[in-house]
Amino acid sequence: MTSSAVVNRANKATATQLEECLSTSRELNGVRLHLAVKTSSELSGVEREQVWSIFESNMRLLYATSSFGWDPHSKKEEMFHPQARLILCERCDDAFSSSEPFPSESRMVAYTILRFEREAKQDVVYCYELQVTEQSRGLGLGKLLTSALSDIGSQWGMKKAMLTVFKANSAALAFYKSLGFDLDISSPGLVEEDGWQDEDELDCDYVILSKSIP
Repeated sequence: MTSSAVVNRANKATATQLEECLSTSRELNGVRLHLAVKTSSELSGVEREQVWSIFESNMRLLYATSSFGWDPHSKKEEMFHPQARLILCERCDDAFSSSEPFPSESRMVAYTILRFEREAKQDVVYCYELQVTEQSRGLGLGKLLTSALSDIGSQWGMKKAMLTVFKANSAALAFYKSLGFDLDISSPGLVEEDGWQDEDELDCDYVILSKSIP
């Protein structure tokens, strides 16, 4: 994958520089939240474990029944790649439920993982993961983190946000559509203007979505 000067510059940015793009103290529906940006190498052992635990709880079945299969080793390499940047969302209010994973060590309730990449001659911020704990859904955390990812991308010169979604994940597809994401031109199975579609891509079980960043 060919890089660009803009992408190279963004990939050299520190987590602190990226975090400066965000308002780190938020409140949603009366719940106080804190956002923090970290590189994969800056995660504590507890944070790394919880990032994986949330992912496994939310996504294991979808992966196991997909063409990707369930491959923890490969997935961890992707999620904790040296160029991965994580936006972690912690709940700060006293009503934090003790039923959440690792409540005494961490109040992480959601996160997104991003990378700066060059796709089809465009500089993009690619959302590799967006995960919210089951107990914290409905607060608007997904929308908050998607907006945070786009804000970072915008301030570092990216032209669009991109992500991959399983076709079987109807809730995620509906969510991203509500935020203005649409099929990217690079998505498998995209019908061309002349109505042509690659038959080899008809059975592909995922799509690539994108949204322009102002």
